[in-house]
Amino acid sequence: MDTSFLAGGPITWAALIAFALFLVAVLKVVDWIASKLKTREKEAVSPLVLDLASVKLNVERQGDALNAFKVEVAQKYVTGDVITRLEGRIDGMVSSVRDEMRATRTELLDAVLNGRSK
Repeated sequence: MDTSFLAGGPITWAALIAFALFLVAVLKVVDWIASKLKTREKEAVSPLVLDLASVKLNVERQGDALNAFKVEVAQKYVTGDVITRLEGRIDGMVSSVRDEMRATRTELLDAVLNGRSK
């Protein structure tokens, strides 16, 4: 097998420095592209994070109002058995709303992130 084409001569310092600069330039370009993609992801998710925080605050306020309502109803109208049943129903509704919110958040994140990657 003829390998004479591989023996072009010794590598010069200029060629070695040029190759090193080329590698540095390639790595900088790759880093720049990765940072641009990451910035776009953050910009896309940022509104979702704000919306999620406001929804969490609303749920917390509603939970406080719900607890106050439970206390008021308990003081005025019902016995311990009825309170237990009402708490179970209310807790079921709250957990259902939280599950729906969690599913919606997951769908939104998947839609945004999968839409950006295409």
